[in-house]
Amino acid sequence: MQISHYSPLEQVDVAVDLGLVPPPLPDIMTFSEMFQTDIPTPNILIEGILHQGCKMILGGTSKSNKSWSLLDLAMSVASGEKWWGRNTTKSKVLYINFELQPWAIKSRMDSLCRARPECRQLGDQLHFWNLRGRNTDLSIMMPQLKEKLHATNYGMIILDPAYKVLGDRDENANGEVADLMNEFEHLAQDTRAAIVLAHHFAKGDSTGKSALDRMSGAGAWARDPDAILVMTPHETPDAFTVTSILRNVSPIPEFVVALDFPIMRLAPDLNPEALRTPQSKNKLMTDEIFIETYLKDSPTRQSEIVRMGVKKGVSESSINRYLERLSESGVIGKGSMGYWRKHE
Repeated sequence: MQISHYSPLEQVDVAVDLGLVPPPLPDIMTFSEMFQTDIPTPNILIEGILHQGCKMILGGTSKSNKSWSLLDLAMSVASGEKWWGRNTTKSKVLYINFELQPWAIKSRMDSLCRARPECRQLGDQLHFWNLRGRNTDLSIMMPQLKEKLHATNYGMIILDPAYKVLGDRDENANGEVADLMNEFEHLAQDTRAAIVLAHHFAKGDSTGKSALDRMSGAGAWARDPDAILVMTPHETPDAFTVTSILRNVSPIPEFVVALDFPIMRLAPDLNPEALRTPQSKNKLMTDEIFIETYLKDSPTRQSEIVRMGVKKGVSESSINRYLERLSESGVIGKGSMGYWRKHE
């Protein structure tokens, strides 16, 4: 039997690979050293939302079309086409599917390809790893994951859903979820790919909570990712208000997506604040009621519309949001003299 001998540095590398010791920490840098060092910014895969090498969670209620949306995202990035109105950078994508049978995901992809003919040449760009029934602790899977992913330069890896790799971890325990998130971070650093996860809401009405608190489980689910997109049910059926929490880029306004089967498409004419609640009295006024109440056929100045709104108990900021959104989407007219109704 041949016995291998390793130098001290090689021994450290082997121990790190085996998980026996953590990798060595980087050196401390002075301010001057940091700015003299070339630290390239990674590709931004989703305009204004996600860089390569970062982590993102798409959170939503059960049956909120998260998987359809992530499959659509995978197609968009793999072909370099827009997703939810935002540019993407063409990159190889791996979709790790823990939930759907292979025939079911194939059927969904067939529907999506027919709905989005602009997404072409996916053959070598979009890969699937169907692992339904193989869900286990991510720590146990990690060696096989790294081995499988080593040969391909993926820009994005999507795991759907995240809870399938919890293992014995408790999704409500911060320390255990933080440990899982560290595993995802190691995967991102090892592959240099963006890691995208699907996660679910807690049961019950979530509209009274902040967007960060609507997702089920420990707070680490919301604190760790670099980008979070939260899909909250809108008062319009099959529509969802999307709230973003972003670490590395500027915040973006809330927006609404609505189901145009099998695609979730932007719905700029819907009010993002009109969330579905069990108590109808808590609903905001519809766009039709706003237009009927505050606008005329001839232009009305913004200050006058705000004055009327405040008199009726509606805040100035809410009135301004209605006006900005409805005018930008072309539902109402806007000019130097103010705002007015449009007629079909």
